Amino acid sequence: MTNKDSRIKHNLISSLIYQVVLISLSFLLPRLYLENFGSEVNGVLSTIKQIFTYMCLLEAGVGLATTQALYKRIGEKDYKSASEVLSATNSYYIKTGVIYSAIVLVIALVYAYLIPTSIDSNILFFIVILNALPSLFSYFIQAKYRILMEVDGRKYVINNSETLLQLASNIGKILVLLLTDSLILIQLVYCIIALIQLAFLYFYAKRRYKWLNLKAKPDFEAISQKNSVLVHQLSGMVFNNTDVLLISVLCDFKAASIYAIYNMFFSQVQNFITSIVSSFTFALGQMFHTDRERFDKLFNAYETFYVMANCIVYTLMAVFLLPLIQIYTSGINDAEYTNTFLVLLFVIMNLIAGFKLPANGVIEYSGDFKKTRSFAVWEMIINITFSVVAIIYIGICGAILGTIAALIYRGIVTIYYSNKKILKRSMWHTYKILVTNFAVFAVIMAVFFVDTFSNFSFLKLLLNGIIHSIWIAALYLLVNFVFNRAAFKTIFELCRGKKNQ
Repeated sequence: MTNKDSRIKHNLISSLIYQVVLISLSFLLPRLYLENFGSEVNGVLSTIKQIFTYMCLLEAGVGLATTQALYKRIGEKDYKSASEVLSATNSYYIKTGVIYSAIVLVIALVYAYLIPTSIDSNILFFIVILNALPSLFSYFIQAKYRILMEVDGRKYVINNSETLLQLASNIGKILVLLLTDSLILIQLVYCIIALIQLAFLYFYAKRRYKWLNLKAKPDFEAISQKNSVLVHQLSGMVFNNTDVLLISVLCDFKAASIYAIYNMFFSQVQNFITSIVSSFTFALGQMFHTDRERFDKLFNAYETFYVMANCIVYTLMAVFLLPLIQIYTSGINDAEYTNTFLVLLFVIMNLIAGFKLPANGVIEYSGDFKKTRSFAVWEMIINITFSVVAIIYIGICGAILGTIAALIYRGIVTIYYSNKKILKRSMWHTYKILVTNFAVFAVIMAVFFVDTFSNFSFLKLLLNGIIHSIWIAALYLLVNFVFNRAAFKTIFELCRGKKNQ
């Protein structure tokens, strides 16, 4: 990993800057939408956003299949073979772009003219079209370069451009909201800036990877698992995005707005964690194929610290999020945004999701998508079935309960397969980490509950957050050090090795 340290450092720093900017800005817009347009419009816009997230499924399979296929080729600097893989990927993306265009037009017509909302039909039509334009550019021109940059460890270039995109587009959107209240102009601002950002990445990659030949003979066999990968991606999409769609259909758009506000906080935290992890997973992916002994040692440390960090973050959210939401939604009276049970369910859902992610990463590194696609199929069936029934009977919280049921199943089978079939070790390695960290979470929740600091002022909440986060983080570190010293030893060795260089 030594020769990749520089890229890992750049990736990490750029990820942190990007997430700080994103989190700082992204909370402003939903609040302005609520103030200017009300909960129903916010619910409509959130639902449209989720629909376009689902549209990413058109490329999800080939994207991850290409990533997995490139790990070994880029790690071994086999550029001829890498060009053949990306040539096949490019061919698939062009076909996908045509299909995407047709689906976007159908969605725009249906949502604008057949589904009743308080937004003018013509305005809604153009909002959908403008939403789609950056993705169309990506399919036809830029997406394959983005995959190559990530596998090559140059995520920092993407992060830096995304940071500028978020700064420019969010500031532009806020100015439009404050000056005109034009939904079309808001979306147009983002569309133009996003296209500029995608064009920059395209020209950067063309200059950086002069060896890339997209006219090489396409290696379709290398990405032959794209359909199996698609099943896995579809399962992840169901986990992340089905709830708000089901709530909007089975409840109403105000309920969807409530869910979207809660989900906004958790998705920002999830994106922050994912962005940091993606700074070095390219190195783990390459190492899995080139140095398995070192991979096994580093993976144990990664799994330990990933689970511990997730637990620290979501424990703090369990304790302090409800009063933050109360402050954030103060003055918005057309929907009830205070829901203690919803906070707890969101925390548990994200904890379980985080527990399985390192094990799921092993499956991605190995490329065992076909052998494990039944896991994804059953997860989707459980998720949708339980969620629909539960929403009908208990409303918003039912959506989370359905997702939790599916995640428990997927976590068990994923941990079994990655440990027993790929890593060839006992599942106890993983379960020891999960049990010890969840025990700490249970102890802390016995001390506090989600409404302990309810209705606190922001300053008082901030002071309590600083004080309690110190001992909560220290408790997690102490327990993990006691029960998994090998992981800490590995990290100490890595740090010592860098100092001696």
